[in-house]
Amino acid sequence: MSNADPDPIDEDIVSEIKDDSELLASALGGWAGVIDSGLPFVVFTLVYLVTDRDLETTLYASVGTAALLAVLRLLRKQSLVQVVSGLAGIAIAAFLAQRTGNAENFFLPGIITNAVYAGVCLISIAVHKPLLGYVIQAMRGRDMSWVNNPEEHRLFSTITWLWALIFGLRVAIMFPLFLLGQTAALGTLKLLLGYPLFALGIFVTFKLLSSAKEKTGRNND
Repeated sequence: MSNADPDPIDEDIVSEIKDDSELLASALGGWAGVIDSGLPFVVFTLVYLVTDRDLETTLYASVGTAALLAVLRLLRKQSLVQVVSGLAGIAIAAFLAQRTGNAENFFLPGIITNAVYAGVCLISIAVHKPLLGYVIQAMRGRDMSWVNNPEEHRLFSTITWLWALIFGLRVAIMFPLFLLGQTAALGTLKLLLGYPLFALGIFVTFKLLSSAKEKTGRNND
């Protein structure tokens, strides 16, 4: 075979890596979903500071942003699950803040959610059933035979540790600020620990999956 001829094994690897890239890009509704989920919190923080901590106006602005995003999601023909879950999350956060009169409670549901995600990831690792293995393979439309494959089991354990760290880091940084009532800092860190950390997690996950595929391709060559 000449150097100009494509290696069919390499083509398969490239195709699978491309599929995983698209799969990961669709996580949480894709990059648009990540932006949509964070934008109401950005609006909350900005309006809260601009209006000199007027909680009522701030909540109207944030919930209104979430409602507008829900309409845009419908126009993009995204699933109703994404639309409802996004709007419901902001509604719950706004309800807590309004009922208690404490602006920092707007960020409490997110902190709790990340704590639950981190806990579930750690528990799944402890019982030797790494959660991300089930999630990724289900999204790929594959069976769960990876559970009995030591190399794949280690791979998905590593990926699950990665996401446990990401979720745990958010909680470790934001929960103390919540206890201190640092609303502006919570809003800023919600943004910084949202898009950049999510992007880093997706990138590292993608690299781990890509490396595993390339290694498998070389071993089968």
